[in-house]
Order: sequence, then structure tokens, then C-alpha cells
Amino acid sequence: MRLKLGCCITHGGDTIKIGFIGPGKVGVSLAHYFTHKGIELTGFYGKTIKTTIEAANTTKSKFYNNLEDIINESDILFITTPDDIISIIDKKLSKFDLNNKSICHTSGSLSSTILSNAKNSGALIYSIHPIFAFSKKDTDLKELESIYFSIEGKVTDQYTDVIHLVRSLGNKFFIRGEQTSSLYHLANVFVSNLTLSLLDIGTSYLKELGLSEKDAIMAIYPLVQGNIKSISEKGFVKSLTGPVLRGDVVPITKHLSVLKEEHKELYKILSLNLLNLVSLKDNKNTKNLNDTQIEFINKNESVNVNKENAIKNLMNNSKKHAEIYKILGGLE
Repeated sequence: MRLKLGCCITHGGDTIKIGFIGPGKVGVSLAHYFTHKGIELTGFYGKTIKTTIEAANTTKSKFYNNLEDIINESDILFITTPDDIISIIDKKLSKFDLNNKSICHTSGSLSSTILSNAKNSGALIYSIHPIFAFSKKDTDLKELESIYFSIEGKVTDQYTDVIHLVRSLGNKFFIRGEQTSSLYHLANVFVSNLTLSLLDIGTSYLKELGLSEKDAIMAIYPLVQGNIKSISEKGFVKSLTGPVLRGDVVPITKHLSVLKEEHKELYKILSLNLLNLVSLKDNKNTKNLNDTQIEFINKNESVNVNKENAIKNLMNNSKKHAEIYKILGGLE
């Protein structure tokens, strides 16, 4: 399918139309964003009539109560349902002629192969995952301007409709392999869901001091925001701060004395990882390099600098860091 880009996506002069199955936060937010970018929607199909009509109305598109109709009137269909519903939708779609249709789901944990029935009915299938935490249907469109998309599916043909769709948005994207879904989703969970859990734990100690949850969140917000800004500008190694970096044994020992038992192992694991970063920062062979160069060195076996050597050098050259390493359980 060869497409042209303009104020909208076209194929042979005809506008490419996008439909959504699933009127939830992801579907409605993406629909708003697509129309904001000049992409034409057909509308929404969903299990619950009320929410589906609301989704269609808010995006100025059409409500469908018949699956065949939205298939016939759409060129690309996005399945934006919970993960466990996708295979059910796939089977329902496969009952129709899907030739010249592209079927996409937006799950980060599932590969495109979950749409195998749709593929057998003639569709091109994709997993297109927006790397963003959609917490509401009216997501700020400016926030979506900077998000990345990852794409998995048949992308060898540079003229595939979904590639042109994502390119027309102006967002950055990357291609991932069919076998990498679990690893890819794990990365997202670490930096999103597990980070949320970590922030909850951190603010719980502030609440013990008498702060409300709202005050605790607002108190840490500049700290978190500043860290993210620094990491985006300088990378992880050059953004290090705190007692592990400085080799301050006393505050770390005090932390361990007041930590709740269920948080101690987590504290030690995360602090040991910080020590690994400190070792790269302080290593004479890497301290003047940026994170990308350090990563290259660590992956290049022909260069005698890696994380294991770096941490050993740090332990040999810094008694205070060696003591911290032992306190955290890094040494027997």
C-alpha cells in the first residue's frame, strides 16, 4: 500500500480512515490526537453502547453498533481494549474479509501474532504501542507530541500504511522484533509502574512525619522532575547525587536502621546498582566519557573496561565505597 502524506493520509487520492475498537482511555486519547494531526477517523465500536457513543461524540466521529460496518469503512483498525480481550476481538474480526486492512493493537506486552486469525483473513497485523501512561481520556495533546511509539509487525515495506500513519504524526518511533514483547514491556513496567510504587514507598516515610499524601507528592515533585531533566540532558552516570556517590557510610547505616523490614532488600538492590554507576563515573578510563560511550565500552569485549572491572577498581581505590558495598550485601 503506497501512501501520500499531506493534511491527511491518502491512498490513490482516497483518504485513509482510522477506526477504534475499544472506547477507553487509550482509544479516546489517541483518537483526539489523530484528529488533532489532521487524520480522519471513522469512529468507535465497543462493548458498552453508552461509553462508545460518548467516545464517538467527543471525537466528532461515528458510533458503530455493528463490527462489519466499522471494518468496511476503515482502512486501519486500532484495538484499544484490555489485553485479555484482544484475542476475542481477533476471532470476531477474522469472520470478515480483511484484505487491504491493517489491524493493530496497542498492548505493549503482546506481539502482533495474537492477531493471527485476522492475518489469515487477509489483514496486515501490528502491535503499535505508545510509550505513555494514559490515566484519562482527555489527555493533554501537547504531552502526546513528545511520546515515542514502538511498532512490531510487517514493516519491511516502507510504504505500509501504519508507518505512514506514525510518520504523519511527527512522533519518533522505533521498530521492535516479534520475540521481544516481554523484554520491551518489562522496560516500560520498570520505569512506569514500578517507579510509581517506589515513589509511593518514598512518600510513605514523609507521611510518617505528618505530611498528607498530597503534600508529600508536591514536596518530592521538584526533586523527581529535576532528576528526570538531568538524566535526559546528561545521562545516568553524570546525574548521580546522594550518599552512595559521596561514599557517606553513616547516613546509609542510619537508613538501614529505620527502614521497614519489607523495604530493606529493595533499598540494598537499588543502592548496589547506584554503586555500579558510581564505579563507572570514577573509573579513570570512563569518567570523561558520556553514557553512550560507556555503554559501547561495556559491550565491546576487546576493550578491558567493563562493569565488573569498574566496581573492582572502585573497591580497591575507595575504602568508604568498599564499606558501603559490604553493608549493602555486595561482599560476603
